[in-house]
Amino acid sequence: MTLVTAIALPQAAICDDVAQHAHSPITVRSRPVIERVPLKVVDPVDVIVTQFGDTLIADKVGKVVFRVDSEHEVSIVGRDLTHLSRLADSRMLGTHVLTAQPGSGRVVRITETGFQSDFLHLPFTPGGLAVDEVGNVWTSDSAAGKVFQYGSDGQRKLQVSLSESILDLTLGVNGSVVALLQSGKLVTVFPNETSVPSGFVSSGTTRLNFHPEGFVVGLASDSDGKAMLVKAAADKDDVQRFAGLIQGTSAVAFDKLGNLTLANPDLRAITRVTSHFEIPCPHCGTPVPMTFSPDAPASQQATRRSF
Repeated sequence: MTLVTAIALPQAAICDDVAQHAHSPITVRSRPVIERVPLKVVDPVDVIVTQFGDTLIADKVGKVVFRVDSEHEVSIVGRDLTHLSRLADSRMLGTHVLTAQPGSGRVVRITETGFQSDFLHLPFTPGGLAVDEVGNVWTSDSAAGKVFQYGSDGQRKLQVSLSESILDLTLGVNGSVVALLQSGKLVTVFPNETSVPSGFVSSGTTRLNFHPEGFVVGLASDSDGKAMLVKAAADKDDVQRFAGLIQGTSAVAFDKLGNLTLANPDLRAITRVTSHFEIPCPHCGTPVPMTFSPDAPASQQATRRSF
């Protein structure tokens, strides 16, 4: 764990003056804060951070979904969930859990009150899960390369066939989803049943995430087999490393500021990596973005003359 002590911030970096001041982002030369979430897991296969800031973790061996809130309080959201695969969260409808096995799967809905019910039964091996803002559920027939959307009532609304098998889905913009194909090609599927190529990630990428700044990243491995995130690019030769990860990482999640939470079955751990913060302006209380970066210039120590 990396511990952070008090940091003296230049007053001018936050405010110009009391009467009229700017709120420029602050960059501090420091490593990110790395901490293990206080939760015992065996085989964490997915992790998400909800819009309310809770962390949800799917443990395949335990057959449970955990919630860890902002106060580090742990609770169990769902139980007896065999073949856990993916998680998605809906502000309106609650937590959605995808279970998958060869030839079949299901989507389980868990409400805020804890009521757990089978929402969908799928006659195929599903790959990926997303729930959009109005409660539509997206998944795919992984082997057949077909993307499906189901309404909040469980009725199928669309089916779009793609050119390859599908490894994962992530929610895009304007009610769309982005599908990861076997080759590393990305395709965006829209609610009007159209689809368009939308870039590439590295071949061998297994998972997709949508970064809060509006781009897609994929969970992949470098030439040495080390886990990393890659940023999607328009050309497959331009795909670049976005972040190095702890070896054995199986899933990642972003919070609203872009901080990472990692699920790692090898370590039996959930780990947070925090490098983005918001601090209140001392004059008006407005949140000011602050980033920890080891590549930032070293701060200049102020000198004083004593008389």
